Amino acid sequence: MPHATLSNGSLYYEEQGTGELIILLPGLGHDHTYFEKTLPLIAAAGRVVTPDPRGLGQSSPASSYSVEQWAMDVLDLIAFFKAPRAHLVGSSLGACVCMQAALAQPAKVASLTLVAGFSEVDPLLEMNFRTRLKILDAVGLGDLMASHVSMWTLGRTFLATADGCAQMDKLFASVRKNSPERYRAFIETLLRFGRCEPDQAEQPKLTARLGEIACPTRVICGDEDIMTPPALSEHMTQRIPGADMRVIPRCGHISFTEQPAETSRLVVEFLQKVKKVNHASG
Repeated sequence: MPHATLSNGSLYYEEQGTGELIILLPGLGHDHTYFEKTLPLIAAAGRVVTPDPRGLGQSSPASSYSVEQWAMDVLDLIAFFKAPRAHLVGSSLGACVCMQAALAQPAKVASLTLVAGFSEVDPLLEMNFRTRLKILDAVGLGDLMASHVSMWTLGRTFLATADGCAQMDKLFASVRKNSPERYRAFIETLLRFGRCEPDQAEQPKLTARLGEIACPTRVICGDEDIMTPPALSEHMTQRIPGADMRVIPRCGHISFTEQPAETSRLVVEFLQKVKKVNHASG
């Protein structure tokens, strides 16, 4: 089984394709299987690697977690593959990690594709995360958590289909691979990322740094996403220099599951455009 050796642990990964390095980063509590529908499609654009983030699947655990640590793992992964830089594609929490990596080491990031992402935690998103913590306290990672997560993450149109119901069960089975303690740690990490805790009142949100992102960036969201609605994507697009935005109709928060073909098309289209521009200028 392939593992990338990092300075303080290892990451399990799967890969397909050849060419420039593309790293796919999943949403909260998910491992590499998050991209099982789209990995073969995005591999048309290059060498696609999808790791289990630290603390998930077959990758190394940690005593504590942070978006900054996950971002450093991604940068170490680029070094492991001996690539000069990589195209980063992230979904939800994965998009946060992508932005943090681009800010930490800009020269290592060729482009960003931010899907259902957010640069800060607004009051409704904070309520979502704190409700998950209350559900964990009350009943753990059971049916109530499954219902809560599904209502927020999958679009109404998709949930009305047989595939939607099947995928809902599959996605939550992936989340249930985490222990309640580790899932709590992940949620608390996101609250700290959003500067939501009392001791962070004076700390600037990541939004304040978006103007520093220098690489080509595409923002993608679903028009039925109530967890990170299009307004949050517009918020990022307006602040990242040169960024463009695409909205997928009849799609909720997890477009890689709900609309895999269209999501992959938008990702590949953007990556091919970036590579064409780089080739012309290089």
